[in-house]
Amino acid sequence: MSAQVAIVCDRCGDIGAVGAAAQELRAGLNGWAWRNGLDTCPLCRLVTSDLAQAGRTENGTTR
Repeated sequence: MSAQVAIVCDRCGDIGAVGAAAQELRAGLNGWAWRNGLDTCPLCRLVTSDLAQAGRTENGTTR
């Protein structure tokens, strides 16, 4: 029996892929991001990007 890994969104829990090697799985996932050790699905990336933009004023500083 071989070991399996799953790439799961650290924000919502969506399962992106299951396979034998995490690096290969991440390479095949379109729209997913892996930053600071966190996997983020495309929808969560969109939501966090929109929230970040909502927290900025017109001159680019945070409120």
